This record gives sequence, C-alpha cells and structure tokens, in this order.
Amino acid sequence: MTVVPPKIVCVDLGGVVIRICRSWTEGCANANVPPRGFVEGSEDSTRQLRHEAVDRYQRGLTAYSDFLDEISTIFGGMYSPQEIGRIHDGWILGDYPGVAELLAALQRDGIRVACLSNTNDSHWKQMQETSSAFGVIETRHASHLLGLNKPDPAIFAAFEKSTGCTPSEIFFADDLIENIRAAAARGWDTLHIDHEGDPAQQIADALAKRGVVASSAASQSSSIAARPAIPSPLMTRTLCRAEQPGGIIKVRSADFLVDELPLYEPSGEGEHLYLGIQKENMPHDEMLRIIADHFNVDPSSIGTAGRKDRHAVTRQAVSVNLPGKEPPTELTHDRMLVLWSLRHGNKLRTGHLAGNRFAIRVREVDPLQIPVVYRRLQKLTKSGVPNGFGEQRFGQRLDNHLLGRMVLEENWNGIIEHLTGTSHPIFPEHQRAARIACDAGEWSASVPLWGAGDHAERRMALAKSRGWTSSRSVKSLGGATLRFWVNALQSAIFNRVVDDRIAANELDHIRGGDIAYRHEGGACFVVDASEPLDSLNARAMRFEISPTGPMFGEKMLAPGESVAQVEANAARTFASPPELFTASSHPPSGERRPLRIFIQNAALDSGIDEFGGYIRIAFDLPPGAFATTVLKELFGPIRTSSGANSGANSGLTLGGND
Repeated sequence: MTVVPPKIVCVDLGGVVIRICRSWTEGCANANVPPRGFVEGSEDSTRQLRHEAVDRYQRGLTAYSDFLDEISTIFGGMYSPQEIGRIHDGWILGDYPGVAELLAALQRDGIRVACLSNTNDSHWKQMQETSSAFGVIETRHASHLLGLNKPDPAIFAAFEKSTGCTPSEIFFADDLIENIRAAAARGWDTLHIDHEGDPAQQIADALAKRGVVASSAASQSSSIAARPAIPSPLMTRTLCRAEQPGGIIKVRSADFLVDELPLYEPSGEGEHLYLGIQKENMPHDEMLRIIADHFNVDPSSIGTAGRKDRHAVTRQAVSVNLPGKEPPTELTHDRMLVLWSLRHGNKLRTGHLAGNRFAIRVREVDPLQIPVVYRRLQKLTKSGVPNGFGEQRFGQRLDNHLLGRMVLEENWNGIIEHLTGTSHPIFPEHQRAARIACDAGEWSASVPLWGAGDHAERRMALAKSRGWTSSRSVKSLGGATLRFWVNALQSAIFNRVVDDRIAANELDHIRGGDIAYRHEGGACFVVDASEPLDSLNARAMRFEISPTGPMFGEKMLAPGESVAQVEANAARTFASPPELFTASSHPPSGERRPLRIFIQNAALDSGIDEFGGYIRIAFDLPPGAFATTVLKELFGPIRTSSGANSGANSGLTLGGND
C-alpha cells in the first residue's frame, strides 16, 4: 500500500503543543489559591454547570469578566471572581519541549502547519505572547473565532473549507479521544496524544510512518527532549484586560512621535557639543555612526540619554566630545535633522532625561471606539501603568534575554551557536544558507551569505574565520551589546514579577518585606515594622509610593525573605538564579524598579485622514517606561505595521525608549 504524506498537519493546542493544568486542584495550586468546597472527582453538583459555562465562553458568547462572575456564582461565591481569574490566567504552563522545533521543521519541508483548538480569547492572546510553538503555526483556527467547539462535526467541516484540504489530506493530533473520534469519522488521519508523555516525539514518530521525516527535527530529537521550555520574556497580563478595539501602529513614521524631555539644559560652555537631533525611520546605532563619521570621532565619545524607536519620528539630545574644536561643516542627512546645538561640560549619559512625550496614531480601528479607550485611560491615570519592558528590549526573535544568560555564564560557544547556527527554530529565511554554513564550520564561506542588516552575525562569522577564540569573537561585539543582553535578562525576570503582582491584584499593594519606591525623589526603602502596612498602603493609594521589582545585580537592595523567595522563583523560571548575577566576572550593578509608573499629560482624540480612521493618544512617561505597554492596556493586542518589522536583523534589536 502506497503511503501518502499529509498536506497539512493540524494540532490541538492544550495538551499537544502547550502544557496546561489538567484539574481544578492543579489550577488552584498553580495560582496559589486554596482549593475549597469539594474533593476532585466528586464535584458533580457544579460540573455540568461549569461545563456549559466553559462551552459558551470558548465559543465567544461570554466576555472574560462575565465568565469569571458566572463561575464564581456556580461555586456559590466560594471563590471570588478575582481568584477565578488567577486560576484561569495560570492555566497555561508553557510549551512542550521540541514542539516548536518540530513544527518549524515541517514547514521548512513544505508541509502546512495548523491548529484547531477549543480555547478562549484571553488564553489565545496569552499563547500569542508566551508560546514559541504558537508563533510557528501559520494557519490558526479556534472555537472562539468560529463559534463552534470540538467535537461538533461542523468545526471540522469549517476547517476543511477554510484550508481547501480534503479529509484524507489532513493529519490531526489531539489529546481528547472524543475529538479524535469525531475527526476520524470525517476521514481525517488522526493521532491520539498522551499528554503526560512527549507530544513532539509522538507526532514525529507517527509522521515518520506516513513518510514524513522533518529534516532538522530528526537530528535534534534527543537534545530537544532534554531542553526545558523557556517562557516568553514579555508580560502576559494587563490591568485593563483590554480585548478591543485592537489596531495597528507605525503604518507611517509620522504616526509615532517621540520627544525626549530633558533633565537639564546645556550651559553653553564646555568640551561637549550638544545637538538636538530629529530622526525618522533610523535605528539608534545608525544615528551614532552618521554622527561619528561626520565629526570624525570614535562612537564612544558620543552620549545619549536613551534609545528611541526606529520606525518613528523622534527628537532627542546627543552629545559629542569636541574639546576646543568647532564643527567642520553642518551635519545634513535625508532622514536626520539638527534642530539646535549648544555646548556643555559633561557627556550626556543614559538616564539623563526627565522622560519621553509620545503622540501616537492607532489605525485600523473604529474612531467611535474612543469612549472605550477613554474609560481605560481614566483607570490608568488613577492606578498607574504596569512598568513592564516591551518587545524592543528582547529583539525580533524575543531571545536577547537568552543571550544575556549566556553572557553571565560566559558561554561564548553557546552565544556564537545561537547567533549563527540553526539551533534556534525561528530566524529569517534569508539567513538559512549562512547558518547552515556556520553549523558546518565553513565560517569564511558564510560571510557573504549574511544579509545587509545581519551585522552581529556576520561579525561572528568573520571573527571565527580569522581563527579568533570564541571569547574574543563575542567580546568584539562591544561591551554595550553584551550589557544590553544582560539587561534583557534582568528585564524578563522583572516582567515575570509584574505579571505575578497583577495576577494577585497587588500591583499597587505594599507587602511586608517589599522594597518601596518614593515617586518624589526616587529613593527606595525596605518595608519593615517601623510603619504599619495600612499606613503604607494608604500612601500607595495616593501614588506616593509603589512596590518595586528586581533588576538583579551585586548592588541591588535586597527585599525581605518572603519577597526575595518570590523574586528568586521568577529568576529561576529563566534558568537564572539570583546568584548568577553576582558570581559573574563582570556582574551588573542591579537596582530596584517600581512596578508601576505615572502616565501624565494624557490626551485623546480621534478622526479620519487620507490614510483612514484613527484614535490618537498622547502622554508623558518617565525614563525607561515603554509606550507599547500603555497601548496594550488601552487597545488590547496591538499590531505593528509589517514595514516596521521588516528589518533583517534577527536577534539583535537593541532599540526602545529607554
């Protein structure tokens, strides 16, 4: 009998791609909510009602907040809606090892990859932000999008119609037998997954029997199985739980305006020339190269207070060390303009700014949705904004934090392999030939194969082709790059701490053992018995103080034991225990960072121009805060224009508003 490989591999998500809690008791334990009222397996009085509520929720018929209220009511108020929310939000436990690599390998071999899942909008967004495997899947179908649940035959028919595949062309993997039976009844080729085993290996073995051996997955299977799943460094929770209106930013660079707010004005005298720079669609490093070339100085003699977005119109101050020298000629560039120049006595350094002012048009959104956004803005003005780090900190592959861990471990070979090889499942297709050559040790041959924007990758290959040691090769990237990667690791851990406090509804709540931050003056202090918690939390409600999270390092102020344990657990999530940050030969200094920040001078309007409808939001943020975090709270999932994401640099995006 002839074996016909499938045209499309369709997988369920929970229990196949992503590990999830399998029982109410497990969900309670993961959310740190004490189980009450029933023993697992004997809750017959509520099971049917809960099943019906979940069915409606998964078909998109019930909003998130209404679902929490309904489940709380079914339990007779035994669990509050907030506790139900914590259990719900903690239900997803992370990717199964090896699944992302397997699915990526299938796609490279020309097989379509899809998902068909019973899920809800909130979990869907959580998976979008935290799951590497989810990001690999190209064709996505789910119950809340279709209004249908498995095992309803109609959902399988809808999948066939959407994909254009006949039943015999579909391979389907699911961990629930009733879904497998329904798919098999339509003629789909099915695999029942044991969710307690290794789904990646089960799928790979089943496909091998059907004549499909994923090219890179087969050789990597043993290392994949042993590799722990590393969560996304991004925050997964929000205060507003916004789901609509959505939208897109950076369709045009003029839609995203950033003005740096100076900490001080230049005195007019000194060896440093301060320049007011306006740039458009220009990365930070390119701006530095242009200025260094024009003034014939080393880039290290140039100072900035922070990095600004690439795909935007931004204004900021830049200092150039020019003792006793006047500028030779006026600096001109088609994407950069010098607005003013004055001398000053010191170099401009990171953090020498009062904040940033943003004015952002969100497009592909109904301007009539502005009342919804306004209500969320009012809430944030009172409660503050989660002070998490945005995508810019972690690079286009969301992996800068992984490189940071390897820097602290002094794993130079690992960094080179990660930057130049095929071990990471996600990289731009134009890099494939160069990465394969590097895997084979053909460093010289790989150099011309890298793209125009692959600066660090090409530099690694060139260094290795010269016979340099791995340590020397990596360090040739410069201390600023290595420090940025370490900072990305600190940022990932901080985001996890913020997530946990939002889940506990304590972002604005002071705990015993916390390190608190005074918003006036910026000083930190240890919360101890010298002031009652009630008094401290009254101050927090007035936004005088806020709890802080860790940016681990040798000089970071240590919290009390209970808080320190929570923060250590967040660090271990990224395989980076706190001692890693102090044992390194070049440890980061570390600091405490407030978990929330003010949003000031906020303004909101909407309209229609020649490019379509928009909602415009303007606000000021303190140094180090990310505008994308505010947008996510106000609009829900926000897309960035594909033009703003088209850079060829795969893993070294160092931009941001820091």
